[in-house]
Amino acid sequence: MKKKLFVSALCAIVISTSACGSNTSSATADNKAQVESLMAQVEELQKENANLKAQLQTIPETTVEETQAVQKGAPVAIGGLITTDTMEITINKAELSYDVLPDDTSGFYTHYEADAGNVYLHLDVDIKNLGKQNLPCDEIMKTTADYNGGYTYTGQAIPEDGNTGFTYANITTIKPLETLGVHFLFQCPQEVEESQNPLFITLEPYGTKDSYTLTIR
Repeated sequence: MKKKLFVSALCAIVISTSACGSNTSSATADNKAQVESLMAQVEELQKENANLKAQLQTIPETTVEETQAVQKGAPVAIGGLITTDTMEITINKAELSYDVLPDDTSGFYTHYEADAGNVYLHLDVDIKNLGKQNLPCDEIMKTTADYNGGYTYTGQAIPEDGNTGFTYANITTIKPLETLGVHFLFQCPQEVEESQNPLFITLEPYGTKDSYTLTIR
């Protein structure tokens, strides 16, 4: 009887030991699988990090000052002078007008009257040709009016003419070292004149990468 009990107890111990070994092996396998999964995730994150670093290296660095210059340009005021390699631009005046007239209205003259519900933003400048070739008046500069932070209007160049007051830019040139008055007209909604919202003009002389800002209000 005692021998039978001893054999039974020994079987129980073997079974118990086998069960513990099986559980330990199972837990070890689970841990190994988790570690392998985590290692795979780490490798994937390292690859993504390397890709991001490579992308960042291709983006040019831009300082705060450069960003402001791109957005606003160098400030210029009434009476100010802009000089490039080919011209001098003198800012005479800027105004809002429903009818733009030439300086001399004593005889026959042409004028620009705004359409109903619109107003002209009128920029008056003098252009001196510093180059050795004739300067076409439609190749002086690009002008853009910005009203209330994003409503933009492109200026039209209108050269002065001694006989008719105004003439067309595409048929007018400025001789070397001569100066001619040129007007830039922006036809805008009447609201631009009636409100006090921000208004400025950006001037970009052709042949340069320069930008200038004339604040109207």
